[in-house]
Amino acid sequence: MQLSEAELDLTLNRIDKLEQELYHLTEQMAIVSANIQNQIESLKETQRYLIKLAHNQQELTKRISAWPYIVIEKENK
Repeated sequence: MQLSEAELDLTLNRIDKLEQELYHLTEQMAIVSANIQNQIESLKETQRYLIKLAHNQQELTKRISAWPYIVIEKENK
């Protein structure tokens, strides 16, 4: 009977350790998930900024192409 009680205690200790490890892993997964969400938001902000930059560059290109250019010749001395 004592052998089976010792086995039961060993099994219960292993279950407790596994539960603790599972709890710690769950905490770590929550932290990683929060970090990923932060990175996603940062990437979205960067993407919005780059889109605005591209639109501004396109508008600038349109304006420059509409400028009237005057040809100036060099004087030969």
